[in-house]
Amino acid sequence: MQETLDKLKSSSGVLAVILTDLDGAILYTASDMDITPPLVRGMILSFAGYMQQIVIQLDMGKLTELDVETTTGRIMMVRTKDKVLSILTTKQSNLGTIRIALGRALKDLSERA
Repeated sequence: MQETLDKLKSSSGVLAVILTDLDGAILYTASDMDITPPLVRGMILSFAGYMQQIVIQLDMGKLTELDVETTTGRIMMVRTKDKVLSILTTKQSNLGTIRIALGRALKDLSERA
C-alpha cells in the first residue's frame, strides 16, 4: 500500500495524499504543503461530513466521492468501506493521470482490506 500511495503522491501536480480510517486516524501522509497533514485531514473530513448531511437530506444515499475545483487546484476525496483517501492537486495537474493512479491505489486498498 505504501508504494502505491507513494506513486500517487509522485504524480505531477499532486501536493498531498492523506489516507485515514473512518475515525480520522492518519494511516498514510505525504505532503508538500505548508499546512500540517492533521489540519488538512480535519478540514477535509469536516467538509465531507457536512456534504454527507446534504446527501442524506436529499435522500441520495451515501457520499462516496467528492471533487472540489478551486482557482488554484483540486481537492479530491474518495471514501472506501473503511478508509478515506484525500488528494490535493495543483490546477495544472493531469486529472486523467491522477485518476488512473487513484484507481490503482483504491484497488490496492480493497485487496488489503
